[in-house]
Amino acid sequence: MKNLQVVLWRELSEKFREALIALPALIVCLILDFFAGAFLGRFFEKIMLSYPVIFVILPGLMGLRGNIFGAMASRFTTMLHLGEMEPKLRDKNVVKNIFLGILLSVLPVVVLWIVGVIKVGNVASGVIVLLIVLTSTIFVSLIMGYATAIATVLPFKRGIDPDTVAAPLVTSAGDLVTIPFLVLFILLHEDLPRLFDILVLLAVFLLLVMGFRTKFESEEKRMIREILGIIGALALLSSISGGLLESYSEVIYASVIFSVMYPAILDTAGNYGSIIGARTSTKIHLGEIEGFINRDSLLDIFTYFLTSFFIAFLMNLIAMFVVKLILEKTVGIVLPFIILYPFLILTNMFMAYFLAIIFDRLGLDPDNATVPAITTLADIFSTLFTIGVAHLIV
Repeated sequence: MKNLQVVLWRELSEKFREALIALPALIVCLILDFFAGAFLGRFFEKIMLSYPVIFVILPGLMGLRGNIFGAMASRFTTMLHLGEMEPKLRDKNVVKNIFLGILLSVLPVVVLWIVGVIKVGNVASGVIVLLIVLTSTIFVSLIMGYATAIATVLPFKRGIDPDTVAAPLVTSAGDLVTIPFLVLFILLHEDLPRLFDILVLLAVFLLLVMGFRTKFESEEKRMIREILGIIGALALLSSISGGLLESYSEVIYASVIFSVMYPAILDTAGNYGSIIGARTSTKIHLGEIEGFINRDSLLDIFTYFLTSFFIAFLMNLIAMFVVKLILEKTVGIVLPFIILYPFLILTNMFMAYFLAIIFDRLGLDPDNATVPAITTLADIFSTLFTIGVAHLIV
């Protein structure tokens, strides 16, 4: 019995060290999220009053961007571990996946836009929003594609497991550029309409050129259909988060701190789920998981759960600073948030673990399905969580 306790303690200590290695990446992601949060807080009222359709699209847009490129990172790490891809940015898999990421980013946006127009009921402003969102999506996806390759290849070359680093960095990078680019194109449409029109045409031109130059094999086409089906379903599911955000935008705006902290809440919840999902997917491919309960994975979840208390407190502190700097208002520690947030994280990690196993049992590649599914579900639960805590402090 004593020997078993010693072994368990050693395993737990090792897992905690691994979680601490991932903690700097999570902190960097958190800081990046508040860059996006600063933009959202600064222009929250403008979007709420003039472009409400964007609120319906926004959670799904951020989530799907993380889904698509998070899944790309998961595929890259698996291919690197299996030796199917060289750790080089010029590898043929990198170029193909970047175009695939752009293609899969554009199609769900249309679905989210249709849902947004139906909910808000303003077709005229909806057309402008569609041009803004599609153009920003093409440019952002190009940036995100190469960022994903870098975030996967460089850690692998340095002997660091990219599963613990790439997914959080990629999903946070998606949030980092999504909101600023949306704001940028909103301002260009209002202040420099001719430049806006030129960029719209340039985005379409880039998409067509990449499409003509990229060829997919039959197996890759099957993968595209699989991912597209998943992403399309998740786009509809993401509209739940967007509908909630648009409906309760006044409550979030009145709370002040959550108008800035909203991207960070969604992203960190998705990051924790993505780490567990990516690690579980890799273990499945390596034949390390056979049943539904795996002690090694449960130890992963427990140690990452412990780190989430620190992340919650740090998130609150950074939000206080950003609100003071950007909005020139004073807010304090939100105790209900700090206490309850880690349990939101725990829920997301358990969902990610079981989803990876279930997708594998259903014959789906968990690399393609787990990260998109968990980040979408994390968006819904995180939005509900944000609204609930905002109601407590308003």
